[in-house]
Amino acid sequence: MKKTDEQERNIASRLYNLDKKVYETTGSTLGRVFPSSPSFALEKIIDSLKINREYFLKNEMTLIANMIGTIKDEEKSAPLKQEYDELEKDILAYNPAIILPHSIDNNDAVASRRFSSDNNLIICISRQFGTGGHTIGFELAQRLGIAYYDKEIIHLACDRMGLNSKEIVDYGIDSSGSSRGILSNLGKASKKFFSIQSDMLFFTQSNLICEMAAQESCIIMGRCADVVLTNNNIPHLSIFLSAPFKERVKYEMGIAACDYKTASAKVKTMDQERKNYYQYYTGRQWGYAGNYDLCVNTFFYGHDETIQVLYDMAELSCKKN
Repeated sequence: MKKTDEQERNIASRLYNLDKKVYETTGSTLGRVFPSSPSFALEKIIDSLKINREYFLKNEMTLIANMIGTIKDEEKSAPLKQEYDELEKDILAYNPAIILPHSIDNNDAVASRRFSSDNNLIICISRQFGTGGHTIGFELAQRLGIAYYDKEIIHLACDRMGLNSKEIVDYGIDSSGSSRGILSNLGKASKKFFSIQSDMLFFTQSNLICEMAAQESCIIMGRCADVVLTNNNIPHLSIFLSAPFKERVKYEMGIAACDYKTASAKVKTMDQERKNYYQYYTGRQWGYAGNYDLCVNTFFYGHDETIQVLYDMAELSCKKN
């Protein structure tokens, strides 16, 4: 058995046994931290210890320490405290066999390594309806001095396919908000041909997005661009903009000069359309934080500060090693 293996099993056994002693001493109905059988618990502890020793100091060991603190009898608590302190020192001194290169605790920003000198700066922005995403994206592009693409992509895709863009419904991703959803007719085409034609339009847009990313730095609004570029191994930053529902309704009331009921219905419909479109073509969950590099509440930060946050992120990402 390797020295590291012996060390891991020793720590795991002591941690399991300490947990057992504390539980037996307190008689607590809260249960043990490691209630499973010894063999199963030890393997679980060892596996977790290899990945991140800090986990035990911040979570499992803290739970045990709290239980020791409830023991009023000093004669019973003193030896448990001593055993706990010794175990804590050994866990701190433990050298993990596995070191994750991109752990959350990494102090070196991965963003600064996202783009090489050969890559353009590509920022993909998805957003809930009524977050001010269109103006934020446009002004950010101006500040960065890069191109901005939104509805232009659908027009270019239609030209390439020989379609009239005026007859195309921009499935819930158009900044103007005109949408009938992915289950609507595609222009004047019958539903019989909808799926084939809409898929062709999506793939044509996807090809255009990849071509644009290869040609110049730019901001791309919606259109599943983050997933399209990921699938084509093209470096980019993915942003999701959100805001409280009521604030987005107020925003739409101001933009469209309509009442609360009308604006509320519009916001709900557009959010659903964008969600349907994204999940239909990517299989991913729209708006789920884990799918993006950064999620920003535009109401919390405000228009100008949101742009500043995104600008700072772009600047960090543009740093070349």
